[in-house]
Amino acid sequence: MTPPPERSTKQSDGHVTALGFSYVNSIGRDGFQQQPFVFPPGSMIVRERLLKPSSNPDQLVVMIKHERDFNPKANGWEFLTVNGDMTKIIKREKSGACLNCHASAARDDFIFPLDRR
Repeated sequence: MTPPPERSTKQSDGHVTALGFSYVNSIGRDGFQQQPFVFPPGSMIVRERLLKPSSNPDQLVVMIKHERDFNPKANGWEFLTVNGDMTKIIKREKSGACLNCHASAARDDFIFPLDRR
């Protein structure tokens, strides 16, 4: 997986949450080169969530692209939250808060640019 060059932060529920590196596997890498974005099944995008900058991730948020029929509302995407040491899936969903947010990026296959702040 390929990380982007920088980290970013965003405001979340009144708390500052640092977002660490994002990673994309080789299957999904070319999806970022097209406008609008288009990702093939098998694409995986992982983003670190940090409690404070320069710390180990406490969670990872993951998107896995399946065939469209897997989740038509999200063009095939599955959303997961995984603990920081990658030993447990905390949440797995096809809809809910993850889809609600990513729906604003439906034109780009439900993916925000990696350097989005």
